[in-house]
Amino acid sequence: MDTKGLVMVITGNGKGKTTSAMGMMLRCLGHNKKVCVIQFLKSADSGYGEIEMMNRLGVENYQAGAGCTWQVSAEATLETVERAWQLAKEKVHSAQYDMVILDEVNTAMQLPEKVGKQVIYPEQMIELIEKMRAEQPRLHLVLTGRYAKPEIMEIADLVSEINCVKHPFQLGVQAQRGIEF
Repeated sequence: MDTKGLVMVITGNGKGKTTSAMGMMLRCLGHNKKVCVIQFLKSADSGYGEIEMMNRLGVENYQAGAGCTWQVSAEATLETVERAWQLAKEKVHSAQYDMVILDEVNTAMQLPEKVGKQVIYPEQMIELIEKMRAEQPRLHLVLTGRYAKPEIMEIADLVSEINCVKHPFQLGVQAQRGIEF
């Protein structure tokens, strides 16, 4: 079967963007495909359940973030996003994977509002996608996070927007293991 690599954007203000990407990761693994996951804002010591499972499953994964952007300094966030972007370009261009997931990269492209400096410009992401399509036409690229840029959504093959209709946090219920992290 001939396949085409897809660029998939999962965005919106609702819960489930990373969860959706992890589901695609599981499907790829189920077909003996190789996946790499780079989490732009999560840190390795963040306690997220998906990190533990990726490690158990042998999925190459990187938590390149300094932690939640509202809990760490702007400088720390900038440094880690810059390193994550370099790692992402390296992994996408390596021709070693069937799927690369850039978790929270859309949010990282929106950082000027938080840290006052642009790290990843939409033009750079478009350049990465175009080069990937030319050199690795079967590679799937998944971009998650809120605030996906319109120009990225325009060139993507698939865009899903997850919207929050109701969330227990609105009623004062705190984040729970196995649900939010």
